[in-house]
This record gives sequence, structure tokens and C-alpha cells, in this order.
Amino acid sequence: MEDYKITNGIISIAVHGKGAELSSLKKGDVEYLWNADPSVWNRSAPQLFPIVGTLSGNEYRCSGRTYRMTRHGFARDSMFSVTKQADKSICFTLRDTPETMSVYPFPFVFDVEYILTGSTLTYTWRVTNTGKNPMYFSVGGHPAFMCPPSEGSFTGCSLKFGGQEPVKDITCRTINPDGLLQPRTDHYALADGILNITGDMFSHDALILENSGIHAVSLLDCGGKEYLRVDFDTDIFGLWSPQDKRAPFLCVEPWYGRCDCVGFSGELKDREWGNTLESGKVFEKSFSVTVM
Repeated sequence: MEDYKITNGIISIAVHGKGAELSSLKKGDVEYLWNADPSVWNRSAPQLFPIVGTLSGNEYRCSGRTYRMTRHGFARDSMFSVTKQADKSICFTLRDTPETMSVYPFPFVFDVEYILTGSTLTYTWRVTNTGKNPMYFSVGGHPAFMCPPSEGSFTGCSLKFGGQEPVKDITCRTINPDGLLQPRTDHYALADGILNITGDMFSHDALILENSGIHAVSLLDCGGKEYLRVDFDTDIFGLWSPQDKRAPFLCVEPWYGRCDCVGFSGELKDREWGNTLESGKVFEKSFSVTVM
């Protein structure tokens, strides 16, 4: 699989053409991104489009028809084209095809751009509706960050949550074994915005935070030193690591959309946290990762 590489002399990245998936993020000799070892999890940072999460029954309804689509959509398994490349940025583009139209009946252009500035990597998503009718979609990131190399695991490390107001506690929604949002929630009290990572934190799969006021998540090593920070403006994000694998990585996932609730049977346009894009319009959002 071909990798495209860029550097600004401080950090460097590599990106697969398949899925426009980030495969490496390094500062010096330190690798911050999971290596997609298939014995644990065979991805590093997939792009989630045109859905985020799982559809109820793996299907959705639109304009009187029923379509099937697997978790997180088809972009992560599609070949993107490089449409712009400079010393410190690179842009990948996916367009609709007869194959995508058979499962998702909307003409589109989906751009994923990576920009390097100092020690910060910025992801930018641009979704363009090239059709004549409104387009319904979700988009999100799923980057998996390695634990600090001095630690060997996340046990004893912590997360720091930041927002305009101090974060005193968080309530996380959880998903069931079918990948659907369930009524159960997990509640955590924080000390100075910090949550210690425990071995059973992801026993109910991903933790989903909605309308929390949080717009930054930092990974701290066992000494409380910031190792990496993710900044975003979305009002929903996920945290995940495969519980049964005891994996040495943690995903911090900014989303514009999420999985269906248990029992949801509405139309695609009615999905919670979904986005509507009128004909000819562009949806553009970004998030950033800063490494220390």
C-alpha cells in the first residue's frame, strides 16, 4: 500500500491512499500513531463517511428505499486521489461512483486535507454536495494514539478535558454489542479536569460524550505531563480502546454524527447528530493534534 509522506522539519506524517488514512505521526523518533497491527486492530486512523457508527440493522431508509451500509461507511475502504500536495500539506479526494451510488444515492466530493504547522497536525474535511437534492451525511475521525513510550500501557496515565468552563465531571453514553447507543451511561467525577485511565474503562465499548462543553482532550503520562492534545469544535466525540486486547493505544474521535439509538427506525435525514447539505453547498470542519 503506497504511503504519501510530508514533513515540516518538526513533525512528519505518512498517509495511505486507501481511505486517506493517516498511518504515521512522528516527532523526532517518537511515533504517536498506532501501527494497525491486525492481531489487535487493523486500522490506525480511518475516515468515517458518509456515516459515523452503526446503523440500526445495518440499514437506513431514504426516499422510500432501504439501503444497507456497514459501520462507519465506505470511505475508509475506498481509494482516494491526491489532488493537492505541497511541502507542508496534502489533500486527498473521493468522489461518488456507481458503486457508492448503489449504497448511498448522493453525488458528492469528499476532501481530506492534512496540514503541518509546528508540532500540530490539522485535519480538514470538506464535503461538497454536487447533486440536485439535499444530502444527508455524517463525518468523523478515529485516530488511535500510542501510549507514552516511557509507560508501555495506558494504565496509570490520564486524560485531561478542557473547555470554556472547568470540567468537573463527565457523563458518557455507551453502546451495546451491536454498536447501537443504549440507555446505560457511565459517570465520572474529575479532579481538575483529569480522569485516570483504568483497565475496565472500555468494558462497554466506546464512551460517547454529547454536549459536554469539552473541546480539548489531552493524554497525560503517569507523571501528569501532557503527551498529546486533540482540539476540536464538535459537540460530540468518542473515546475508545479495544477492552479485550489490552491495546497500547487510545482513540480520541471528533464526530459530526454518531451511531443509531437502539430501536431507531426513522429516515436517514432523521438520524440524531446527522448533517444536511443543500445542493452546491460545502460543509467544512477541522480538528487538530498537537504532540509534545
